[in-house]
Amino acid sequence: MIDSTKIRFRANPWVKAILICAGFAALYLLIAHSSTLWDRDEARFARATVEMIESGNYLVPTFNGSLRPDKPILIYWLMSIPVRLLGPSEVACRFCQCTGTAITLLLVFYIGRKLFDAKAGLWAEAILATTLLMMLVGSAAIVEGALLPVIVGAMAVFVGRLGLKLRLIDAVAIGILMGFGALAKGPLGLMPLPVMLVILWFGRRDIGDFVRGLLPVALATILAAGIFMAWLIPVDKATNGDFSRLFFGHHVFERATSTLEGHGGRFFMYLLFYPAIIIGFFFPWTIFLPGAISATAGKRIGVDGSRNILLSWMLVPVIVMTLAATKLPHYILFAWPAMAIMAGGVIAGAGRGDLSERDKGWLRGGIWFFMPVGLGIGSGFIAAGYFLKIDEIKLPGLICGLIVLAMTTICGVSQAGGTFARSAKIVIATMIAILAPILFGLLPAVEEIKIGPDIAKAVKEKTNKDMPTAMYKYAEPTLNFYMGRKIDLFKKEYEVTEWLNQPGRRVLIIPRKDLAGIIQKTDHLTFDEIASKEGTNYSNGAKLDAVALVCENLTVK
Repeated sequence: MIDSTKIRFRANPWVKAILICAGFAALYLLIAHSSTLWDRDEARFARATVEMIESGNYLVPTFNGSLRPDKPILIYWLMSIPVRLLGPSEVACRFCQCTGTAITLLLVFYIGRKLFDAKAGLWAEAILATTLLMMLVGSAAIVEGALLPVIVGAMAVFVGRLGLKLRLIDAVAIGILMGFGALAKGPLGLMPLPVMLVILWFGRRDIGDFVRGLLPVALATILAAGIFMAWLIPVDKATNGDFSRLFFGHHVFERATSTLEGHGGRFFMYLLFYPAIIIGFFFPWTIFLPGAISATAGKRIGVDGSRNILLSWMLVPVIVMTLAATKLPHYILFAWPAMAIMAGGVIAGAGRGDLSERDKGWLRGGIWFFMPVGLGIGSGFIAAGYFLKIDEIKLPGLICGLIVLAMTTICGVSQAGGTFARSAKIVIATMIAILAPILFGLLPAVEEIKIGPDIAKAVKEKTNKDMPTAMYKYAEPTLNFYMGRKIDLFKKEYEVTEWLNQPGRRVLIIPRKDLAGIIQKTDHLTFDEIASKEGTNYSNGAKLDAVALVCENLTVK
């Protein structure tokens, strides 16, 4: 007798989607558990969250005791929940990003099913989860993993009414989700807005049709702005306007108009940066992207409206962020779901025989984007240990490199031969398989050369939390997080000597090569070395020998 429950289980695409989501959520949590926090953004977000919990001030974000105007408040609220439950661990600090990524995968399945079919949605879910950029930021204690589900959620509501008028409840839902997006990353949280406007414009039948579609989107925007202002007004009152001045003036306006922290450039950066990022960081699924764009643009896959929605969703974030002077790869992460859905659609379409010869030609041509990146990444893994002169990562780097090179070669041959589904399965299997040498070989080896966590652990064990602590010529936020204390930062020699001359025992963290100069100018001080670590400052790739000392002025009683 046939068990009907098993048939329903196998046939229900939502069950498959949830299982895929749960599997990748577990995988991302494993990634989150496998390394200490990376400087510098992760540690800043994590420490700011801990300071929020310790102070009880859930209105104004701070880092190292000072206002942190880099991002609005939502990320700290979200991170505070697992940190309060689990303590300030790596998994706790990264938990909401991992779960946010999992929610995003389900939303991508829903949109892919709406615009194509369930099979395309399932492929899209797996594709997004295994792109290089998503695996990097989706399990990190930064804002993107928490931002993506709310702005993709807004798109899911919008796409869910495909071919129908947006209702008041839809506008409210979109407004709330974009409001949360603004609370997570300011104007970038409103990125669904220009995408929706472009979709409405190119999907219009006449101007009146565009205006009718514009009204609920305008209502949603007003609601989103209201949600953001409901927090911004009291935080500005508490900081005398400093948050708005620094956030909008520096972190929004200056990033848009000038290159900050070296993240920008001239002609190449303005015109070619984000196309290059897509080729490199949508890897390994760039092998399917040219064919996916061809088939979507030619309306050979998807329902009516799929082309307008997906191409607008992909191109608008790239164009908008190309106009901004400061550039980072994750600034266009919002385009990743659209590309994943198109790639899932072309794989499913190829299996049904829906593609034209032109589409198949572009799919085969995807190897010209895929293979150089694959060969470069594989070779980079192998050469990393030798180039950085780090013996600990040579073996796991070799294993990772050989896996990537094998995948690149096999998939390139398979794609050129027209066996597209086989290429897709090899890609997914490889991206999951490579995590084993990364998690159990490469990351543990890198932990051995990290400086901040070991120095912080020793200082925390051997000194009182209230003991004044400072860093000189070595400033890493992981020290703030793992020590759990405020740390003064000095860049000038006279600043640190004046600080050392004050009464009481003090902790100084300093590169060993700079210690002699300090000692020569402070002959009335005692220096007791309590920790040292020789490793690599991976923020700039330089070798560094750092020491932590307890110092005391003998002339001051």
